[in-house]
Amino acid sequence: MSEEQRLVSAEVANYRQQQVIDFKGNQLIEALPNILSPEESFDALSYYPNYDEQERFLPTHIRYHAIPRLNRFFQPVMQHLDLEQRFSRLLRHGYISRNPLTPEFTKSLATGHQQLHGLETKNDIRSTASSMTLMGFSGIGKTTAIERVLSLYPQLIIHKHPLNITQVVWLKLNCPHDGSLKSLCMDFFLKMDQLLGSNYYERFGSRRNSISSMVTRMGQIARLHCVGALVIDEIQHLLATRDNNSEKMMNFFVTLVNEIGIPVMMIGTMRAKSVLQQDFRQARRGSGQGDMVWQQMEKNDDWDLLIESMWEYQGLQNKVELTDELNKAIYEESQGIIDIAENFLLYRKGELLKRG
Repeated sequence: MSEEQRLVSAEVANYRQQQVIDFKGNQLIEALPNILSPEESFDALSYYPNYDEQERFLPTHIRYHAIPRLNRFFQPVMQHLDLEQRFSRLLRHGYISRNPLTPEFTKSLATGHQQLHGLETKNDIRSTASSMTLMGFSGIGKTTAIERVLSLYPQLIIHKHPLNITQVVWLKLNCPHDGSLKSLCMDFFLKMDQLLGSNYYERFGSRRNSISSMVTRMGQIARLHCVGALVIDEIQHLLATRDNNSEKMMNFFVTLVNEIGIPVMMIGTMRAKSVLQQDFRQARRGSGQGDMVWQQMEKNDDWDLLIESMWEYQGLQNKVELTDELNKAIYEESQGIIDIAENFLLYRKGELLKRG
């Protein structure tokens, strides 16, 4: 990856005055976008694809190709605003104990270097990182929501003199289908290489390397590049593990939070509840973010806002008004699962267009 290609996903640090005392003087936090109010968060998270009513009068085979744009539509509701605020706090508070202008930051890098060489170390730096979990039914929109929240932050921030640091604000990984910690580390090295133009995967990602060696390298790389938050999706895959791989991975996440100081956010279906509640309790005990459990939406104002916004994307020549009966039917068909409601609307529009 060339320097020019890498910089496309990065921005040069622009330091902002902080109002919270804990954040002042910490350039990793000062370089982040401003903290959003609920109103600003609503506007930033919203995404309404372009739509022209004149498209309704195009030939059927042309209109048919406009239907999938609904997949890009995003209408935030209260639970999304709550998620944005929690992630904002998770990210910023994780950086408090990792101020690069303090001696403690240099000491943590030295500690990591000693661990790489198998030397005994003592970590007396208290981490300010915490963790959070997001669980919910499949299709409720967990992954889409967190990706919208992550899009509010640059993934890379380049700090020039005197820091000379490339800050990785967030990194999102999927839990391997077999729950392998080694596979997770390999994916980490690969994603960091894609972002930074480095060769960590080539140096440390070989399957010949031991898990303990990979884990130690991963922790030091995360320290070096000031990873703000690690987001692990599809955590229910840990249920498929054997030989205590589940326990090893959860213990590693606890180490990231408590010793290295990197906030961890885990996302999974309700099947992951038993794993998260049992194995992640040590890291979650000090969590100020709390757990989020997203069940199917209720038939309330949030639901009405979502369906009314979606309904604006008409593809039929004879425009159909959204009635209470139609709204209720969509809810009953989808049972409040956003993905099913969206697919239901896509399917119905497609079928109606086919019929002319």
